Formats: sequence, C-alpha cells, structure tokens
Amino acid sequence: MQNMNLWQQLIYYYQHNGSYVLAQFSRHFLISIYGVLIAAVVGIPIGIFIAHHGKLSGVVIGIANVIQTIPSLAMLSIIMIGLGLGVNTVIVTVFLYALLPIIKNTDTGMRNVDASVLDSGKGMGMTRWQLLRLVELPLSLSVIMAGLRNAWCSPSESQLSGLSLALVALGISLSVEQMPQTAVPLSWQVRYQLPDGNRG
Repeated sequence: MQNMNLWQQLIYYYQHNGSYVLAQFSRHFLISIYGVLIAAVVGIPIGIFIAHHGKLSGVVIGIANVIQTIPSLAMLSIIMIGLGLGVNTVIVTVFLYALLPIIKNTDTGMRNVDASVLDSGKGMGMTRWQLLRLVELPLSLSVIMAGLRNAWCSPSESQLSGLSLALVALGISLSVEQMPQTAVPLSWQVRYQLPDGNRG
C-alpha cells in the first residue's frame, strides 16, 4: 500500500473491509432508530397529555428545551457516569435529544385540530377515547410525523455535529485495536503511529 494514492487506498480498504464497514453502518443506523423509537413511545403520549392539559405544556416543553441546550459531549459524559461506555449511553443520548421535536409537534398537532370537528364528534356521542383515536390523532398525524422526521434527521444541527464528533473520537480511541488487519491504511498507521499488529 506504500505506492498507492489516497483513492487507491480507499478502494483497497473497502475491498478488504466491506463487511466491517457494513456492520458498523448497520449498528449506527439501529442505534439512531432505537433512540428515536423510544423517544416516540415516551414523547407522543406526553404531547397528547399536555395538549389536553394546557397548563403543563409550558413546563414540559421548557424542560425538553433545557435538555437541548446541553452540549452533546457534556451529555455523553453525564450519562456515561451511570451507564458506562457503550451502546446504551448513545441510545439514551439520542433519546433525550429526540424528545423535544416529538413532544412539541404532537402538542401542536393536537391543539390545531378544528374545534368544530371535535364538537361534531361529541354530538355523535363519541367518548373521549373515540375522539382521540378517530378524530384527533388522524388529523394531527402529519404534524406528529414531521416531528419524528426532525427527531431522526436533524434534532439540532449543532448537537448532531457535536455528537457525531464525539462518537467518532470514541470509536477511534476504543476500536482501532479491534479492527481487521487491513482496516487501517499504511499511511494512516505511520501518521498516527498505530501498533504494528494493526498494519496490513
């Protein structure tokens, strides 16, 4: 690999470590999915509840806003104290950052349901549960789904970039010795003085 340029090294890397890269991609994808799904399971009921109890809306959304203001590196460090270093720490971090858009959009969608539609449902004899299931949720579903999309794709540009940098740093420092023999190009090994056992 000494005579290879950067692009040749990149192609060589993927030829010999494609399965490794795919496994790490799948792991990262599942971590983000799990975090957002757990946030949806928790956040949507909270959004529905505060939509029906307006006095709590400001308090709950305020708490979620405070969580968003915590830098991602600090959040990882705090959670790491209790859960240690691992996948669970990252999932909990994604969960906390995903709460705000889900709760806020659910609350907004539920509040924007036309009052005349709700009155029509009540006039037909619908119970509170039937109104929620047959009227409010279907009419607010598009706003709720937008919250899920924002939580998964762009919870916060600054938080996302900081979290990505933290994960990359942690992954390099903890996983480089577990990489396959050909996982690290020779030029990188020389530059970063990696152990001989990792040289391809």
